[in-house]
Amino acid sequence: MTTDKRAFDELQDKFRGRFLCYLRRAFQQIPPLPRPRILDIGCGSGVPTLELARLSGGDVTGIDIDVDALQRLKEKVKAADLTDTVHIVEGSLKNMDFPKASFDILWAEGSANVIGFEQALKDWKRFLKPNGYFVVHDEVGDLEQKKRQVAAQGYKLIDSFVLDSDIWWTNYFEPLRRAVQKIRRQNPSDPQLLAALEQVDMEIQGYCDHPEDCRSAYLIMALDSEPS
Repeated sequence: MTTDKRAFDELQDKFRGRFLCYLRRAFQQIPPLPRPRILDIGCGSGVPTLELARLSGGDVTGIDIDVDALQRLKEKVKAADLTDTVHIVEGSLKNMDFPKASFDILWAEGSANVIGFEQALKDWKRFLKPNGYFVVHDEVGDLEQKKRQVAAQGYKLIDSFVLDSDIWWTNYFEPLRRAVQKIRRQNPSDPQLLAALEQVDMEIQGYCDHPEDCRSAYLIMALDSEPS
């Protein structure tokens, strides 16, 4: 059986699912909230989105600009019978227009770097309810500097933890590398798939060239004051 672009996307989602144990670890740092409203910023095809819905028992809104990824998420939501609790918004993360103080939890998996970590803390804070929570999964960068930015923007750091490069290799890059090799042996002709494989090749090479840069960190924060 040959692999097309859609099947490859689903395979990547499978590998992304290997990181859900870390999402759960971060979520467990948040005190139980009755049916919380959660905004998943940069939801993509919704691997974290669906897990947040299951964990929280609340309402989750996912926003992203990738139409194809959102279509896949819509199909997953329907298959999981979560259409009443998972809501999908197509839009840019740079000009989100939700009502102020409308979410109990903001969740950003790899999306804060779209506008920069400090700017994300500042700009997106307005969507949080008083005493709400903000979880960011971002590249490590200068982690101590990020912790200082957390305090400077009016948050309290509850916890943080780092996913080292070996975690990324074992759970994502290495199985993805093997999958790409297998697919190439099938001599694919789908131009969209070929473009996706080339993109993955570049990502894997980037890891191999600079594995020390392929580290990420979860920061779990609480907002103690009224959103500005």
